[in-house]
Amino acid sequence: MRNTTISTLFLLFFLFAAVHIAAQEPDPVIRPVVVVDAPTGVVAEGELDWTAGTVSVTGEGFVDDDVTHPVRRRLLGFRAAKIDAYRKLLEIVGGVQIDARTTVSMAMVASESIRAQVEGLVTGARVVPGSQIEEDGYFRLGLSLDLRGDLSAAVLPGSTAAGPAIPQDLPYADSVVVFVPPKPYTGLVIDARGTSLNPSLSPRIIDDSGRVIYTAGYVDRGYAVRTGVVAYERDLQQAVVSDRIGGQTARPFLVQAIDISGLYNSDAVVTRDMGTRILMAGMEADFLTECRVVFVVGPKPAPPPPIAVFSEATTGDSTLGDSMLGEAQPTGDFLDSILEARALADTLPAEAPEETAAEIVE
Repeated sequence: MRNTTISTLFLLFFLFAAVHIAAQEPDPVIRPVVVVDAPTGVVAEGELDWTAGTVSVTGEGFVDDDVTHPVRRRLLGFRAAKIDAYRKLLEIVGGVQIDARTTVSMAMVASESIRAQVEGLVTGARVVPGSQIEEDGYFRLGLSLDLRGDLSAAVLPGSTAAGPAIPQDLPYADSVVVFVPPKPYTGLVIDARGTSLNPSLSPRIIDDSGRVIYTAGYVDRGYAVRTGVVAYERDLQQAVVSDRIGGQTARPFLVQAIDISGLYNSDAVVTRDMGTRILMAGMEADFLTECRVVFVVGPKPAPPPPIAVFSEATTGDSTLGDSMLGEAQPTGDFLDSILEARALADTLPAEAPEETAAEIVE
């Protein structure tokens, strides 16, 4: 009877956890942006949604009171608001980081072709449905521009012939150990929470020796332009089941970032050993060239309160009434811990057969 009761309690707990995940609202990576033009002091405000891959602004316009015809007032008012929105959008897009060292405005200065393409995309930005507001001579509308697609095609670097090779000079510890994933991974999730990583269009993954593991130059450019080099999420549970990784049937390779790098802090740093594991797993499943990579950013989740668990009493009969209420002290979010434990089990190295180990040593 007692075992049945405890089993029921644990079953209810895990059902609650599953419902909690399903009921979670998406928590996109949104960064408000304010750009101040130094000579004039004009301020451009906008919003970068790195999860949806969009940049949006709101333009404002006014019409003089001497314009009395209602149709003319409306046309002039929204025209003024759209011109204001174009100006703001160009300022905000110019500040978008392409990589850890370059912004879109830098690329526009360096290339007239890129400047012309970006300016053309800005003037072709779509009006956000329902954003047009008219009130007492005050007009407002919103514009939105996709960071992926044409903008990425204009500013992302071209792809190279091939990515980095597996290093020949493996350390001795790796010479007798071979990393073989139990099953091919469907994508890579980099947990960069707790760092000050800034999103960009073309971030890199590098290891602590400086070796580049993942960059826009190593991927299929078609995927990079269409879906972005990486996706950004705030919630780990949402990241591991995102459509980019494979949805509910995803099998993500979960890796912890140990640091960040680059002038604008947009590159994630992993250990050298983990960098090699990422390359080997990517060669088997091809998820790197198809940009099936997600960065999880934001603050590190605080440890949850202790979880109450039932433990056997040291004396007396083993009945539910005599059970003692113990405390488990998990580190980090409980659901995160489940994912991290699974990832740890997946990344444990398998010892190579003697003949294979001998070949590696040679």
